Amino acid sequence: MRVGQPRQMGSQILRKARGILSEFQLAHHCPLQHREAMDSRWVPPSPPWYKINVDAAVFNNSVGGGALIWDHDRSLVPAMSKHLPLPLGPLEAKGKAMDEAVSFAWDMRIRDVIFETDSQIVFDALSGTITPPIAIANLIVGIQHKLHSFRSTRFLHELRSGNKPAHTLAKYAKGINNFVTWIEKNPSIIESLMIQDAMYFSSP
Repeated sequence: MRVGQPRQMGSQILRKARGILSEFQLAHHCPLQHREAMDSRWVPPSPPWYKINVDAAVFNNSVGGGALIWDHDRSLVPAMSKHLPLPLGPLEAKGKAMDEAVSFAWDMRIRDVIFETDSQIVFDALSGTITPPIAIANLIVGIQHKLHSFRSTRFLHELRSGNKPAHTLAKYAKGINNFVTWIEKNPSIIESLMIQDAMYFSSP
């Protein structure tokens, strides 16, 4: 018992416990040896596919999710930043961001989708190569149920360095109440990242 320490709220205790669980699972996760080759250079999808980059950011008693949908011309179609008042740990936040991205793609009438995440565990769980950790098991089941409505879906694991725009949108969510979407317009907060990415993509 700690004497003289301020009493912690139940939500704070729950968030810390979830954070410890997520860190433990991340530390003890052993990726499979046979993996698809990865490169930080972002590659656009082939028609009729669209590619969605997804990421999350963890705040105090809430999280943010960011998603960007790209077409084969490497044009940004819509993008989203969403604030979620949920006390989630890092792994849960990644799973929840993917869940929101799947719903966002459906709302945008995208039916052939490649989802990209920099979370190895979320990628493996959705690809069916591992049993989902308890922290995200229900999220994975819910996502897989939603995917049945799409015409075709795939998942890719992206290096963190190639997922910066999505992470920036996830962090942007801290300053909004609900969500913000950009339709056929580049969010100003990620324009510099998009320019850098375009220059790298066009380099030999």
